[in-house]
Amino acid sequence: MKTRRAVTEALADTALELFDSSGFGQVTVADIATAAGISQRSFFRYFSSKEDVVFGDRIPTAEEVRSELLRHLEGGEGGSSDGSPVWDALRATFRAAADQMDADRGRWKRATRVICRTPGLRASYLEKHLAWVGALTPEVSRRIAPDGPAGPGGTDPELKAQTVIHTALSCFDVAVMRWADGGADQPLAALVDEVFGFVRIPTPERRTSSRPAPPALSPRRTPTARMSSAPSPATPARPCPRDRR
Repeated sequence: MKTRRAVTEALADTALELFDSSGFGQVTVADIATAAGISQRSFFRYFSSKEDVVFGDRIPTAEEVRSELLRHLEGGEGGSSDGSPVWDALRATFRAAADQMDADRGRWKRATRVICRTPGLRASYLEKHLAWVGALTPEVSRRIAPDGPAGPGGTDPELKAQTVIHTALSCFDVAVMRWADGGADQPLAALVDEVFGFVRIPTPERRTSSRPAPPALSPRRTPTARMSSAPSPATPARPCPRDRR
């Protein structure tokens, strides 16, 4: 007798094959139930909707992605040589997701193709991405600006963190779509590494003090000159320019 998990996976495989071949919008729950040899009522014992078949528990939650990122940030893992620990950790985080997708490549490729071809599913996928960004931004921001928020005219660390995270997500999506469409023979994890390698993120530097240097000393004068004319005030040295990177 099949376990509930085995039945769920078999039903998901049937539905994904129909979605992939006929289109998500063209396939009904009745179509899935007929193909699987069950009743429509039985279908809803395993899935709440057609969308649930596609996503299910496949997509990691924001907290799961955050925990994975922290593991790599705190462990110093990454494996790249671009000199950016944050970018290395993001790459390692998405490579870990790619390893899981490689382990179940058939289902993941079909699910990815269905998501990419269905506007409503793409919107739901984007919502999950935005949740990831919200969870990762505080962690990345702290590493990008270890000295705290920049002063007037400086770079907003939260803005920079969001830019870096969205860039990482775009790299991951490009790799996944290429992999799912059959345009790459290599494993997804290797493709993720390759795409992430196209980007270089500057290493954050600690800001120097913005206080002006002490005033320059006036040149030494002879007693006659000091008596005959009042010395002009010393010109303060300019503050060191802030590193604009």
